[in-house]
Amino acid sequence: MRVYMIGAGAMGSVYGGLLANAGYDVTLIDPREDHIGAVRRNGLIVEGVRGRHVVKLPAHTSHRGLAPCDLAIVFTDTNSTADAAREANEVLKPDGFALTLQNGIGNVEALVAELGAGRVTAGVTMNSGAFPEPGRAVYTNAGLTSIGELDGRITPRIEAVAAMLNKAGIETSVVTDPMSYIWSKFVHNCAANALAAITGLRGGEMYRTPEVSALQDRLLDEILAVVARKGIKLVDPDPRKKIKDHGRIRYNRPSMMQHIEQGRRTEIDSLNGAIVREAKALGMAVPYNEAVVAIVKGLEKSRAQLLHEPPRDYKKLEEEAEEEVRRERRQ
Repeated sequence: MRVYMIGAGAMGSVYGGLLANAGYDVTLIDPREDHIGAVRRNGLIVEGVRGRHVVKLPAHTSHRGLAPCDLAIVFTDTNSTADAAREANEVLKPDGFALTLQNGIGNVEALVAELGAGRVTAGVTMNSGAFPEPGRAVYTNAGLTSIGELDGRITPRIEAVAAMLNKAGIETSVVTDPMSYIWSKFVHNCAANALAAITGLRGGEMYRTPEVSALQDRLLDEILAVVARKGIKLVDPDPRKKIKDHGRIRYNRPSMMQHIEQGRRTEIDSLNGAIVREAKALGMAVPYNEAVVAIVKGLEKSRAQLLHEPPRDYKKLEEEAEEEVRRERRQ
């Protein structure tokens, strides 16, 4: 089975690297030239809970010109899902299919819109990774990956993917209700990721900071109320306890924290931002989630300015703002 990993950040590189290390035909596709260049020159370094491996595998910044593949695993951030879906449609064989293991909600729907429901499978990963530098990924926490067909069938193709991942050292099970798993992880991420990005605290630190732990509870009150109103079945009978118990013992750095630190756009619109949109559609108020979204958006902007833009001339900006006000008054 020829596999294309569309999106080779922390988790895409971990999965792609371990699959290739297990002998599978895997190609990385990612637009970051520095990362792809490093992989081509030195191999992909994957280290962490499964040891250290230097894996030689094909890596490209574009899917253009590549031979058709059997499976496209989508690991882009949610802001790039529509583009990833178009890429998958262009590289998959007629009987090929895609698997999304992304965070947030809306990814399955975007892939189905482009590929059709029969060519999309879905799941969640409870693993975590880090991307300290181009060409290197760190597997920071080993958890369960759950994958399944959208219609609930147990098919040879989904069993084959699970067998591949298990052989690569990524514990994987096939489930009959992948959307329940996606929503369960969505709830978990909404409760944890944005708070970690805002505070700079990891799970165990948030758990042990009473004010932050209490704020997490307020977020969860709103999130679970929306889930209940929508009639969505979650995998965990007590998601609040599961999230608190998990946070108590984990000290990994969520992807949103990493994105803020790097001055990159986060996935907030597909996490707490999605909760805000769903709540508005239901006529519900979610002020804590609205506040978290606004703060993350502010952090995105300030970090991007600090890391990726020339120093700001605030005196000039003030003069321009004053002139803007004067123009408005003259109108």
